Amino acid sequence: MHGGSAILRGIGRFTGRYAWWIIAFWIALAGVLNVAIPQLEQTVSKHSAPFLPGDLPGNETLRQMSKDFGAAPSSAVGSIVMSADRPISHQDDAYYQRLVGSLVADHDAVAYVLDMYGKPATREVALSPDKQAINLVVAAQGDVGSTRAHQSTNDIRDLIRQASPPPGLTVNFTGAAPTLADVFHSIDVSLLVITAVSVALITMLLLAVYRSVAAAGVALATVGISLAVGRAVLSALGASDLLTVSNFTIALATAMVLGATTDYAIFLIAGYHESRRRDRSVGGSVTAAIDSVGGIIIASALTIGAAGISMAFTKIGMFKTAGPPIAIAIALSLLISLTLPPALITVLARRGLLEPRPSTERRWRHTGVRIVRRAIPLAIASLVVLIALSAVLFTFRMNFDENRAQVHDTDSKRGYVNTENHWHANEAAPEYLLVRSDHDMRNTGDLAALELMANAVAQVPGIAYVRSITRPDGIPVAESATGYQTNVIGGQLGSAHEQLSAALPQLQQLASGARQLDDGAAAAAAQLPALTAGTDQVVAMAGNVLDSYSTAERIVNALSSGTSTVPQAVADLRAGTDGLDRVLAQVRTSSDRMTGALANIDSVFAPLTSAQPAPQCLIDPQCMRARTAYRDLNAATGGRAGQALAAAATAAAAPASASSLAAALPDMRQGLAGLQRLIDQMGGQSPDQIRAQLNQLTDGMNRLTDGMRQLSSGLNQVRAGTDQMAAMTTKLNSGLGLASDYLTTMSEHTTTGPGRGFYLPPQALSDARFVDGAKLLMSPDGRSARMMVVWKINPYSATALDRVGSLATAAHRAATGTVLSDAHVSTTGLSTLSAQMRDQVVRDFAVFAAVAIVMVLLILILLLRSLVAPLILVGTVILSFAAAAGLSTLLWQHVIGINLDWSVLPVSFMALVAVGADYSMLFAARIREESKDGMIRGIIRGFGSTGSVITTAGLVFAVTMFALTTGSTFNLIQIGSTIGIGLLLDITVVRTILVPAAVALLGDRIWWPARRISPDGPPPAPQ
Repeated sequence: MHGGSAILRGIGRFTGRYAWWIIAFWIALAGVLNVAIPQLEQTVSKHSAPFLPGDLPGNETLRQMSKDFGAAPSSAVGSIVMSADRPISHQDDAYYQRLVGSLVADHDAVAYVLDMYGKPATREVALSPDKQAINLVVAAQGDVGSTRAHQSTNDIRDLIRQASPPPGLTVNFTGAAPTLADVFHSIDVSLLVITAVSVALITMLLLAVYRSVAAAGVALATVGISLAVGRAVLSALGASDLLTVSNFTIALATAMVLGATTDYAIFLIAGYHESRRRDRSVGGSVTAAIDSVGGIIIASALTIGAAGISMAFTKIGMFKTAGPPIAIAIALSLLISLTLPPALITVLARRGLLEPRPSTERRWRHTGVRIVRRAIPLAIASLVVLIALSAVLFTFRMNFDENRAQVHDTDSKRGYVNTENHWHANEAAPEYLLVRSDHDMRNTGDLAALELMANAVAQVPGIAYVRSITRPDGIPVAESATGYQTNVIGGQLGSAHEQLSAALPQLQQLASGARQLDDGAAAAAAQLPALTAGTDQVVAMAGNVLDSYSTAERIVNALSSGTSTVPQAVADLRAGTDGLDRVLAQVRTSSDRMTGALANIDSVFAPLTSAQPAPQCLIDPQCMRARTAYRDLNAATGGRAGQALAAAATAAAAPASASSLAAALPDMRQGLAGLQRLIDQMGGQSPDQIRAQLNQLTDGMNRLTDGMRQLSSGLNQVRAGTDQMAAMTTKLNSGLGLASDYLTTMSEHTTTGPGRGFYLPPQALSDARFVDGAKLLMSPDGRSARMMVVWKINPYSATALDRVGSLATAAHRAATGTVLSDAHVSTTGLSTLSAQMRDQVVRDFAVFAAVAIVMVLLILILLLRSLVAPLILVGTVILSFAAAAGLSTLLWQHVIGINLDWSVLPVSFMALVAVGADYSMLFAARIREESKDGMIRGIIRGFGSTGSVITTAGLVFAVTMFALTTGSTFNLIQIGSTIGIGLLLDITVVRTILVPAAVALLGDRIWWPARRISPDGPPPAPQ
């Protein structure tokens, strides 16, 4: 190798002269730094930068939401999922209360807790549909992906264990922040394994190539010292906050240092061997090696550093914590690689341990001849292969699923599985829709607008349900639907309709009764004149009675000379009737005897005294003689015999009159009793007083007559009214039936769906469900409301990331025309942050890719003193990267079925552009050096001198990158495999075929604007 500078030759001579001092210096420096400075892992554990850019809108929304709800600002939101294969028990409830108490009390680890299950009114919100799991939203202190968030996650998991879950209850802390904590922990665990595997693979490869422990030892010692010094310096800078660091600093910086320093050692060993083959001394060979490849090593370090520094222009935490640290570590490795390997080579070579093996240059020159002779078809074929592989990128889907990035089972990964099993939705990774207004939204109008927004968001494809103040359990509050309310009113109207239908017969009876009452009142009014007349007659008769009473009173007064009254006279008469009764009894006894005797006289003289003899007497001669004798006696006595017999007959009738009188005595006694009652009823009043009362009776009857006339008139009106009411009620009943049917039908179409409407009565604002829900879903001042939007699809998926932006749009569109039309609506959460990060990744990638390309291009221009060659080399490197990315996409996405992580292409681009440019730059520089007598000869000689070196270096770097596949996260595995594939493509297709074929086709025009070197003849035969 030729070229170089006086400075590089001076470094070579210095390292050869002071080899032991240089070796001792670097070993001592590495030891002191690692003793004085904490290990990089410790620094990262305390000072890790946030994973997401702090100015992402989603992060701003998270902080704003925490502020509005009076909680500590945090973006590290997660969920504690408690699940069992049985319904949640009382023991589980007790554990939940213990855990919540511990979480609320720990302000160092916990920013806030959304305790829905602990409040009876909102318990169902946090309980899974199968009643076997509870979701407790917990925000850890710190920003997601930061050291504090990671430590807070560990502390929260300690609290979970310390609360002693009951048997059968599984408790997982999952969600975005816990998932990242688990990913970073997996990376931490993987780093030692990755480093050990890398060193082992590099050792085996070096031993296989050099078949010399000494040669392998030079490279490994360089790697070891570079890592020890570089990691210590990065740790010191990270601890002092002069440099942002993270787990990716450790992983990627370590890998790049391993690969780069091994390559640099290989370049120097190759340069030393080449010089030794030319019979130079050890010291001269060391100086020549540095002189020939030192510039390439510096340019390589500069390209890698430029690619790393370009990441300083990014915002993604992974890029910012990987790129600049890589640049610093490579810069330190450059200083070590320019001094330590030459010193080691000098020490070992003086003991005869680094003598070169037979050269493979002849074989590589044969390869160069074949490629030059077939430059066109090989260039076309290589381009076709690379472009075909690059075309696969059109199917590339960026993967943001940090949960699936974990190879092994973790706490967060199990939590996602348990959440899906019990909720059948991503309950543990909701999106938060934050609605901020300039007024208190705890009123019916604003709540109706919030419900419209929640309903619109719930209609976005991929959304399972939305939890908000109007629908805390994800289902709209039934009582708030206008359909529900119309159904209630319709039901009441229907009940009234049924009651009226049942009452119609009675109403008709009422109308009939009113008609009968009216008819009766009319008849009574018609009879009132007769009744009045009768009353007048009764009053007149009573007046006559009173007159008779007054006359009797005067008679009694006159007969008793004023010593007696009518009552006394009546009493005396009643007593007299009792005596008369006894007299009549004696008379009846005497009359009975006399009557018998007189009856005998009558029976004897009756046939004799009759005017005409009876038929029996006519036939009886004695009777006839007796008649004759009686007539003679009566004649003889001058008629006195007949008079005596007549008197006897009259006497016989006297007892009968006494009997009649005795029979009349009860009537007389009853009459006297009635007269006594009349006297008693008079109550000692005089006839005049009784007449006054009778006059009042007459007046009352007159008033009754007038009242009856008015009653009859009123009842007539009542009759007309009841008839009209019956008719109207019939119509009303029919109308109620129609209204009930209408409202019921309306309710069926407005209880659910887009037409459900919303109305929450003011009194409902004091309901326990609303009050408890408001504490969790509405800020204390009522000016901010948050909705928890739960996906039914994977929230990490490209579909979710594409649709999450429509959530705020749908909500804002639904609020148009409402009281919240001017409200600020924003979203945050796993999908929002991932979508915004995806956009940021694209922007960052574009920025640092452009910067890296420009910086690498400038370095190549300075090194090669050309414009065309650097453009071609950079173009081939970019094409090589695209082909590697396409092949990796084909392998991972289409064969294995796992999309490439979002970090794979940017990190792979940084590595492949830097390293790939190194190899092409080394090859091009050697061609330029060897082309003094023609480009074709320069290509062939360049092949011979660099073929083995670049191939070995590329294989070592590829092996180092493939060592990342032993990690326990897919992002490291995919980064390692993609860079490894790219390096293999670079050393087998780009550097071996495409670059030499392009140089052969362009000739010395490739060095434009430099002067042409010389014309070429036919390719010489290999030497």
